[in-house]
Amino acid sequence: MKHLSKNENTSELSKLKTNSRAELENENKPGSRAKMLRNLIFVFTLGISLISCKNVKTKSYCEFDFFENSSGIKFPENVEILDCEDDLEGLIWLHLKFDRESALEFVTKNEMHKYSNKIKNELSKLYGSEDDQLIESVSTYINENVEPITKNQDTYLKTVQTEHQFVIYIINKDSGYFWGQIGYPDWSGD
Repeated sequence: MKHLSKNENTSELSKLKTNSRAELENENKPGSRAKMLRNLIFVFTLGISLISCKNVKTKSYCEFDFFENSSGIKFPENVEILDCEDDLEGLIWLHLKFDRESALEFVTKNEMHKYSNKIKNELSKLYGSEDDQLIESVSTYINENVEPITKNQDTYLKTVQTEHQFVIYIINKDSGYFWGQIGYPDWSGD
């Protein structure tokens, strides 16, 4: 092992500091390898994050608790979330997919009524049956990419009204498609 004199040791230390300083300065220059590598890692990580998310909607994002608490009706655990949105102006909706067995159980357990297009009075002739009006209300606000609401013998509806919310649930027990909407007060008034 070679021992360096004090002058040689100081000279070596000075070279190391100079080289380190130069490397740090070069690292921040446009086109430096270190900066390009850092940017590449950032872009790669961001890309993976975006790809893995795929705009996946969760029970929390779709405010399942709000739907369940407002209606007093619990959703099955295995329900698939297709889409949801809260316009923050007094309306929130969600679109789900139930398996066939869960859809049948949901209809029965929650005493939903079968879709009817029967007109109860003369005024209703202008707007359609009560069920047609409920379906129209939900259809008006959901996104275009959402499965359209069917009107047939497999379609069931339920409404729940509380002091501050009006809940509409529609499910097709054959396809398992579910549409839900809550109207709530826009306390901000905008």
